Amino acid sequence: MTLDDLICSFRVDADDQPNDRNGSHGDLLWGDEDLARWFGEAEEEAAIRKRLLFDDYTVAIVRINVQEGVSSYPLDPRMFEVTKARLLDASTGEFIEDLYITTRDALDQRCPRWRDQRRQPGFFIQDATRIVLPGIVDRAYTLQLEGFRTPLEPMTADSDPESTTPEIAAVHHRFLVHWVLHRAYSKPDSEVYNPQKAATALAAFEQYFGLRPDADLRRDERADRPHHNFAWW
Repeated sequence: MTLDDLICSFRVDADDQPNDRNGSHGDLLWGDEDLARWFGEAEEEAAIRKRLLFDDYTVAIVRINVQEGVSSYPLDPRMFEVTKARLLDASTGEFIEDLYITTRDALDQRCPRWRDQRRQPGFFIQDATRIVLPGIVDRAYTLQLEGFRTPLEPMTADSDPESTTPEIAAVHHRFLVHWVLHRAYSKPDSEVYNPQKAATALAAFEQYFGLRPDADLRRDERADRPHHNFAWW
């Protein structure tokens, strides 16, 4: 479905159609710009809740050039969950090893001096906006990430409605309307505000895409999984 198709679907569900024969939008309750922005929100929420967009191929997002002595690197804001980090030779691209996700607390328990030790990375920490390779990196590497992200080009009020389509699979598109109905009926405007309809639409969206996960809890759960060959020296 295009953005225009999605907006039309919303207007049918919300009974928000032009009243005159010329199809003037002057009598519509919600403008196309607001709806386009809310559909952008809907796709992002869907991608996060249902982990719909896996990426191991967008170089700007998944590849980090690791420098000697530099342990912390910006994580592309679209990548919300790193599921794998592969350490490669910087010169040849040859695979060296998979890095285990961990936390500072876990490392503090196992090796309190980890921050001061110079070594080949064996672990990574995912902060909210950065990837950290614990310790002092001993030389240059390439870090290849895999994980889940939000859309590369989110739908906005400036998107062309006739050519723009959601990046998530087409089978999910029609369910995005529930989020937009939720946002539309939550608008603080006496003409459209309807908390009951807003709650019903949100429940329908959550029934299909799930609840929004706690990002910190999700990372901690993955980091707490036992690593049978955990070692730090």
